[in-house]
Amino acid sequence: MSGTRRRLTGLWHGAAATALGAVFLAGCTAQPSRHAAAPGGSPTIRTADPAAVPGLTTVTRVRRDANQRVFIGYPDVPGAPELTKALAAAVDEQVAPFDSASTRIPPLPAGDVPELNVRWSLTAASDDVVGVRLVTSRTLGFTGGEARRTLWYDGVTRTVHPSADLVNGPQGLAALTQRVREHLGGQVTPERVRPDPLLFSSMGFNADGDLVVEFSDYTVAPGTAGRVAAVLKSAAVTPLLSDFGRRARQAALARRPQAALRPETTGTPSSAPSVKAQSAAPPEPVDCRRAKCVALTFDDGPGPYTGRLLDTLAAHGARATFFVVGGSAAVHRDLLRRQAAEGHEIGNHTQDHRDLERLAAIQVNTDVQETQLLVRDAVGRAPRLLRPPYGSTNGSVGEVAASLGLVQVMWNVDVRDEVTSDPKAIADRTVSAARPGAVVLLHDTRRPTAEALPRILDRLARKGYRFVTVSQLMSGTRVSPGDVFGGHTGGR
Repeated sequence: MSGTRRRLTGLWHGAAATALGAVFLAGCTAQPSRHAAAPGGSPTIRTADPAAVPGLTTVTRVRRDANQRVFIGYPDVPGAPELTKALAAAVDEQVAPFDSASTRIPPLPAGDVPELNVRWSLTAASDDVVGVRLVTSRTLGFTGGEARRTLWYDGVTRTVHPSADLVNGPQGLAALTQRVREHLGGQVTPERVRPDPLLFSSMGFNADGDLVVEFSDYTVAPGTAGRVAAVLKSAAVTPLLSDFGRRARQAALARRPQAALRPETTGTPSSAPSVKAQSAAPPEPVDCRRAKCVALTFDDGPGPYTGRLLDTLAAHGARATFFVVGGSAAVHRDLLRRQAAEGHEIGNHTQDHRDLERLAAIQVNTDVQETQLLVRDAVGRAPRLLRPPYGSTNGSVGEVAASLGLVQVMWNVDVRDEVTSDPKAIADRTVSAARPGAVVLLHDTRRPTAEALPRILDRLARKGYRFVTVSQLMSGTRVSPGDVFGGHTGGR
């Protein structure tokens, strides 16, 4: 191992230990997902459709600079503010050591940038029990791995429980530990599997009601093992479950999510999604070789401010392109349908907002395909445009895009609205940088951007600009699937 690699690894060891007990030891950049599980049961944790939970929306955090790339998503469940607060705290536990490590390592080769990605799923959603699973992927040069944590919410007592509370106290956890050792056998280092609630940070149920116990990378086995999960049959594990654990299993096995934990959403008018589709005429033909055209593009949604953005665009008769993240789009299919109905373009921003250059081709294909299918199912047609997260692409990404008939879309105006809380500053930067043929990068996950949009549209319209989709802007330009389009320079 080279001196540089030893130094990187040492920094990661010292900074990346979290409350999950997951310390990522020396290893290669995260590999394609593998599963190590005892035979006899599915290690796939059952999940609920978040779109079926009334009022559920998403919280998104994004950061990108020379030192790091961060994308975080987690749900805001109506009627469960305690859960949302606990999820935010769990995320912060991951961000703090990553920030420390990513600012201390030496520059990485080939422009590589440390990445932190947090994605989520619902492991249960009933009228009184909700489960949320967080998967954190971290990469710092030569090291990387995944941490897994599932929090459970009891709507009766309004309390948040760690996964260890699914079993009946210390005695139940000790018995569970022994069962897990027996099931996983030589796949794990036995002395690492100990009755520590922090080690048993992620537990859920499969479709048969079996208990799935999964561990963060490097906690109970070498990193080459991938995801390590033990599956304990329902009948055998039932005596170990707490009363809450039995309720959680019942909620996890429900055929579909039930009503929200409160009878109605209490969001403010500025944050509540507006989903009523406006009557929209088909986009007027625009010859961008003659007209002053600008393509406003919005990344990372849909989110709680997307409806407000759509209201503003409709009031101005403007068209835009929305590059959606599959994890958020699954929550807001109604907003996808509204975007399509009102003449906007929907592009693919991948399922989980991972840096695609880090992933194997099969992972890139999966990440892009999932969002293709989700959008097609929601609006009747799949996207024709792909925006790789962070604008990070390579030959492998291009080949996947070409195979799916997708043009890669970048930008030539970036106003950095994700790091600005002043709507006026966002509007000023956009108007100042706009030029004919521009593709403007904005984000519909942020309130300041939604507040800035009316000023942007008013001021640019007075300058004679037409607001078009990316495909309209590309019209007349020879761009093949897999190619990169980043707008026109110097007008057309």
